[in-house]
Amino acid sequence: MTFLLTGTRAPATLDLARRLTRDGARVIGADSLRWPLGRSSRAFAKHYRVPSPRFEREPFISAVLEIAAREGVSLIWPTCEEIFHLAAAHERISAQVSLFCDPLAVLDPLHDKLAFARLAGEMAPASWSPEEAPDDPTLVWKPRYSRFGVSTRIGSRPPDPAGWMAQEFVAGEEFSSWALCQDGEVRTLTFYQCPARAGRAGCAFEPIWDELAAAFIVSFAAARRLTGSLAFDFIRDAIGRVRVIECNPRLTSGIHVLDPSVRLTGLLREAAPLPPPMVPAQLGLPTWFSNWRVAGTSPDVIAATDDPGPRWGQFLGFTELAAIAVRHSLSLAAASTRDLEYNGPDGD
Repeated sequence: MTFLLTGTRAPATLDLARRLTRDGARVIGADSLRWPLGRSSRAFAKHYRVPSPRFEREPFISAVLEIAAREGVSLIWPTCEEIFHLAAAHERISAQVSLFCDPLAVLDPLHDKLAFARLAGEMAPASWSPEEAPDDPTLVWKPRYSRFGVSTRIGSRPPDPAGWMAQEFVAGEEFSSWALCQDGEVRTLTFYQCPARAGRAGCAFEPIWDELAAAFIVSFAAARRLTGSLAFDFIRDAIGRVRVIECNPRLTSGIHVLDPSVRLTGLLREAAPLPPPMVPAQLGLPTWFSNWRVAGTSPDVIAATDDPGPRWGQFLGFTELAAIAVRHSLSLAAASTRDLEYNGPDGD
């Protein structure tokens, strides 16, 4: 079986490629960056550079379909926010090759933080549009389409709140999840906490398990017959109540804590018992810089003895992102998604 993974800049995508390759699959990679992390990995049989999903959507989709035809791809597996651009052409792509995600009409309200809060109901903190928001200095304000906590404000209404939402502030212990779903069935599910973060993004991952959150995820996926990756961020408050903060319908760091013994190709055929075996993991360099006490206490996702390229390739990728950040006056986090992010049907 041949997989085409898009968004190979992400450590999670590198992890996915290695796991699929160990399962005996052939893996092709594609990304719009010149030096994405995956380009230096031997887990990819071939790697292609494609146009920007955000700024050149139609050429991007055409390039992906051309690669799929040339390489005999069985399944396209989008991993980063290019998933939304591919999902916008779901019917067209699916007529030629299987696409491991749902159409944009399904994914958009999961990515839209206000729409998702309304879908989650009582599991989510109280949430409002700018027009509905009460005058409360403790509210959390964030763009409805955003990632990595970029632009989030606590207690400070944005000068121009168009496209933003307000949410009740909930203090407590944060944790996250990642699920692999097929037609509404959760095939596997991980939970993890982050003892080290680079900005808002986690770089060290400790597995945990939460039955209440698991029940919510299983029910949420089944009700919508979701296919692909499904990830959530949660907070457990002081009295033990679990609240879901946001949803990411794409691959996330939750794959890192899934024990390597779990075969992903097997999960595409049938579900495995929950909870699965899980292990701690980390991104070595970011962890050293963010929390040296945690560094080295679990395996480095990027550095692998049987795939040494990414250990050095990450420096090329960092240099490219730093150049983008300087050129466009962005943070590194914003630079890492600039060319592929999706900011809603009316976003740029």
